[in-house]
Amino acid sequence: MSSAEKDGPVRILELYSGIGGMHAAAIESGLLYEIVGSYEINPSALEVYKHNFTTSVKPSNILGLTVDTFIKLRPDLIMMSPPCQPFTRQGLKQDVNDTRTSSFLHVLELLKESPVLPHMILLENVAGFEVSQARGQLVEVLKDRGFAYQEFLLSPAQFGVPNSRLRYYLLAKRKSTPFPFTSSQQIHTEVPVCLCINTSDSSEVCSSCLKPSMVSVRDNIKKYFQEVLHLDIGKGSKIEEFTPPLEKYIIPQNCTKYLLKEKILTKYAQILDIVNKNSTRSCCFTKGYAHYVEGTGSVLQSNISVSLSDIYSEVNALPVEDTDAKLELLRKLELRYFTPEEVLRLMCFPEWFTLPQSLTDKQKYKVLGNSINVLVVTQLLRLLSA
Repeated sequence: MSSAEKDGPVRILELYSGIGGMHAAAIESGLLYEIVGSYEINPSALEVYKHNFTTSVKPSNILGLTVDTFIKLRPDLIMMSPPCQPFTRQGLKQDVNDTRTSSFLHVLELLKESPVLPHMILLENVAGFEVSQARGQLVEVLKDRGFAYQEFLLSPAQFGVPNSRLRYYLLAKRKSTPFPFTSSQQIHTEVPVCLCINTSDSSEVCSSCLKPSMVSVRDNIKKYFQEVLHLDIGKGSKIEEFTPPLEKYIIPQNCTKYLLKEKILTKYAQILDIVNKNSTRSCCFTKGYAHYVEGTGSVLQSNISVSLSDIYSEVNALPVEDTDAKLELLRKLELRYFTPEEVLRLMCFPEWFTLPQSLTDKQKYKVLGNSINVLVVTQLLRLLSA
């Protein structure tokens, strides 16, 4: 672990803490830590956070964080996931000109001015952040303040999770403590350490994939699949080969309320991304899931006794105006949304993490869409703190 941990708990400052995904990753990483500050203003996210953690948290605006307060907090590690909308197509890619970026620019000013600096920084954002002006300003601050950094574009699918959620990650640490892998100015699109989870190779470099061996990362991923999903993954070589079917993430329950409504089937049947319990993939779930249709996440075919391709062939053969007959065919598929709790599982939150029933499903989907994949961040945190 880091030099900070050797002297006691790593003092973590959470910025944009959301529902607590980064906090959950810190717990799952086994890091000895202490949360010294948590900043979040979304009421629904705060409700989920309070529901799962004993850490005292109240609405806190990052713009109110001063250099003096920052010095008093003395964070060893800053974990943050700034608002992604300024860097997305839906958000019109306004970048630093978007008012939602103002708090992040404030954080950069704090890092410029503070005489006390963290040892480490972990940042997550959407793919696209890597070409933003905000990223450019971040990198300049890191260079000026003596940080080494490595950028990544990674998806949970690379960790054996049947869900695509490509995200930008940045790990930064003071240059006096090097990374346990070879860093570069290029953005890594693969995990830089060995994920050959069945290997018994104890050498510093894996003889199979030729990547640095890091047993803690490999064992943590293996533990997740064995203890959470109850999978035997003792055969094969790489974690991608063990991607379990969605059945392992589906929670048996009455899901009638999650069935797609007739107007959705009628209007959007041709653009739905449909998976079933045997699928080993699903699309990224966004905050608009179950409210908007296109590009917000996959839907589940509950009835697999009928063929999806046959049903759609019959639907497409019918006259455009014959909506009743089309609906009758589409109903046979029993298409439904993944429940919020199933989305939570696909985002690899630990079993102890739950969503308060006081929130509506819409609120749950929204806060989940703004959160992180805990398994991915857990391994990056292990790399950062090694």
